[in-house]
Amino acid sequence: MDLHVPEKPIRSFRDFLIHIGIVTIGILIALGLEQVVELRHRVHVANEALAAFRDELRDDREQVREVLDAMPKLRAAIGEEIARIEAPPAPRGAPRGKIHYPGIYIDLVSSASWDTAIATQALTELPYSRVKPFAEAYGVLRLFLDTERAALESWAALRRFGDDPAALTPDQRRALVEQLRRYESHTYLIETAGKSALQSCERALVDVKSGS
Repeated sequence: MDLHVPEKPIRSFRDFLIHIGIVTIGILIALGLEQVVELRHRVHVANEALAAFRDELRDDREQVREVLDAMPKLRAAIGEEIARIEAPPAPRGAPRGKIHYPGIYIDLVSSASWDTAIATQALTELPYSRVKPFAEAYGVLRLFLDTERAALESWAALRRFGDDPAALTPDQRRALVEQLRRYESHTYLIETAGKSALQSCERALVDVKSGS
């Protein structure tokens, strides 16, 4: 903001008051315009954050659904392998197949929009009632992601038993079965967390639609 010296000299106290009044009014107008511009910018940032939340949660919702759809098939594969390992040993000389380790079905859901909104303080421009559904959705999605990571660790632990079932001792075979059952239990945890994540995403998306 620039302050200019009056073109005409101040000859009286009245001229001084007039000049001060003009300067003050100019400053107030400038500050007011600056506040209006800043307010419009904050509203724009908040609206952008809401739109980003909506798009991201829709993508996350589809990824969670894909993982949940794969869980029954994964459990079936785990059950089949447990049955093979627990079956009586094949007769001597009979061909022995390799251990068929079940696959892993995970999808790393994203929270980039939420993290960005926190970093840029865009959340401060939104009322609590509109932020709360998103906070709940992203919180449950993080729980779902943690559950997936735990399942990944359990799956990775299976590989230490190798590929040849004939090379395993009875204790190792029991340990492998136990690890497979542990991995199977993670599929149920993923389903529980995933269903909660879907419900939270639906509530947040409905709130955005009704509030926009």
